[in-house]
Amino acid sequence: MTTLEITVVSAEGLNQHSSYFNRIKPFITLTKLPEHTVYNYDGGGTGDPVFRVPVDPTFFSDTYSLQLYTKRRFAGPTQLGWCLIPPSDIALPSYHSVRYLSYRLRAKDGSRTHLIVNLSIRFQGLPDLDTCHPVIGIPVTAVRKIGNAPEASGHSNMDYGCQF
Repeated sequence: MTTLEITVVSAEGLNQHSSYFNRIKPFITLTKLPEHTVYNYDGGGTGDPVFRVPVDPTFFSDTYSLQLYTKRRFAGPTQLGWCLIPPSDIALPSYHSVRYLSYRLRAKDGSRTHLIVNLSIRFQGLPDLDTCHPVIGIPVTAVRKIGNAPEASGHSNMDYGCQF
């Protein structure tokens, strides 16, 4: 099965949200829209948030929402920012190659913040064999007919045809 690994490489601008008495403890969630499926991350032994998203037939028609939160001692989780990851940004890189993306996060009201999240994405697993199969056929190219005079049928020498 093919999965997409989204790794949070770094987050910039978090030091403006912390002070001596107000230390932030950031964590990230990834939500698949419109179903609102929430993906949790596992550190993979490195401490980096790695989200493993299964690739299904509707994968490129869905949008993903990444939210950055901080754990507050008494108030609970507080959202610092969010961003949308459209499927056009993910595209389809070759398997096991890494692509890097950066997103400026937005506040709850949608305004731009100073927070930037840097991500790396790569596809893991074997490609789906149902979608990758050879096609047998004869290629057809369009070429210009070459002639000195119009034919008896009334067509000029600028007609186009197919050559096999």
